Amino acid sequence: MKLCMVNAFFHPYTGGTEKHMYELSRRLARTQTVHAVTSQWECEPGDYDMQGVKLHRLPTKFYKMPMIYPPPLPSTKGVGKKIEELDKELDFDAFNLHGRWFSDYNEVVWYAKRKGKLMVQTLHNQRPLGISLATSVIGMSYENLRGKKILRSADKIIAVSAAAMRDVMNYGLPAEKFTVIHNGVDTGVFKPSPSDYMDKYRDGCDNLMLFVGRIIRQKGLVHLLDAMPALLKEHPSTRLLIVGRGDLVPELRKRAIKLGLEKNVAFPGFLEEGRLPEIYSNADLFVLPSLWEVLPVVLVEALGCGAPLCVSDAGGNPEVVEHGRNGLVFRKADPRDAFEKLDEMLSDTPKRKAMGRASREIALSKFDWEIITRQTVDFYARAIPEHYGARR
Repeated sequence: MKLCMVNAFFHPYTGGTEKHMYELSRRLARTQTVHAVTSQWECEPGDYDMQGVKLHRLPTKFYKMPMIYPPPLPSTKGVGKKIEELDKELDFDAFNLHGRWFSDYNEVVWYAKRKGKLMVQTLHNQRPLGISLATSVIGMSYENLRGKKILRSADKIIAVSAAAMRDVMNYGLPAEKFTVIHNGVDTGVFKPSPSDYMDKYRDGCDNLMLFVGRIIRQKGLVHLLDAMPALLKEHPSTRLLIVGRGDLVPELRKRAIKLGLEKNVAFPGFLEEGRLPEIYSNADLFVLPSLWEVLPVVLVEALGCGAPLCVSDAGGNPEVVEHGRNGLVFRKADPRDAFEKLDEMLSDTPKRKAMGRASREIALSKFDWEIITRQTVDFYARAIPEHYGARR
């Protein structure tokens, strides 16, 4: 099969969508022909081979958009022209657009429709509601102007979580257009691993809880801090490690001091991806209190490392955490319920360790990228002949 992936960003740009494209494309390229059209990021060359994926990077200007998540906004000329040139040479079986937020890259949708080519949309986002007021207003204005048309124009939609599928179906899209194929994890990299990095945070600490991700409002960290005073009454030697960077750090530091948590909450900052397996593996539990999610990559990474998980019920989180088996799920924006679930996990060490073992088992059986790649190949093997019928 000859596939063309399209998105404004690609590895080494860091983000959930970009990691998904990188991990999936390089595995698909072992058995299929895979090209990717994207922006020229930093010092990357224009056209080159990345682990079998034929990359085509176009010159791009980037603009910061602080009111919209995620920044930046790319401006790329010639996307449609490049896609047409490649298609004339290769005659792609399918185009796959990852995201719908970047107008220049949406040119692939209109090109595919003109040529009668199979157009697939991978849904990495739900409706832009509940992140922030600005994002809701601006995001839904865009959806009404362009986003809904793009989704309706796609022949097929791959959703990375069932929650995202259900949410976007509110636009009136039929269920038969969707296939759910989850985000994945490289279980050969994200696996139980030794570490001495965590030793300094374990000093004087019996329970070490870990959060990893962008430190922004949608992650619900304010509510997690609000749950900490009650938790510390039951488990006084507990520390929360908030790993990442984001514009909410100063506010969270002030809130931690106001709540008397300065000795129990640490902000190590951003850690390179190579250090993540060891910190996932050596925390007593991984906590994700999000207010809005689709299916976060950090969650399946922690899963692969055998971490017991305590997460909010936002988006696709409950599709990773089987309540009572590999972790517990609490109501988002509910510090009391978060406290109760965290207390339950910290109070039963044998059960918590059993949950960690279950996390690793679930990662190996359901979320490994090799499994996700096979599911994607099977999807295309059905969708391509269905779309073209006897024409190919």
